[in-house]
Amino acid sequence: MPLIKKKISIAAGAKSANVFADTTYQTVSAGTNLIVAAAVDTAGTAAADTTMDFNVNNAEFANAASVSTLVTGEPFGWNNTAYVLNNMTTQGDVNRPILTFTNGTSGTRQVEVAIFVGQ
Repeated sequence: MPLIKKKISIAAGAKSANVFADTTYQTVSAGTNLIVAAAVDTAGTAAADTTMDFNVNNAEFANAASVSTLVTGEPFGWNNTAYVLNNMTTQGDVNRPILTFTNGTSGTRQVEVAIFVGQ
């Protein structure tokens, strides 16, 4: 079971690079299941939050979706539904997933992301 798992540090007001970039999975074939889980180290507010954007080709699956806060004692991973933000199966012959995070807060945030890539 292929897995992309990273910890990303995002400065205040910044946007991360595409999580899929420079991996074996920057393009995937039709029928590929992508399960995206993410958690941030500090809770946001309605005015300042850490968000996720997820697109495959021209289809938008998440636009400024609020990222869940990492809960002490709650294991983090793609298979913990408390942190799953998207679960989709690609349709096109060649698919380019783009996953980025934006830190809309005034401090640096640590985002944990785990993506299951399966057929």
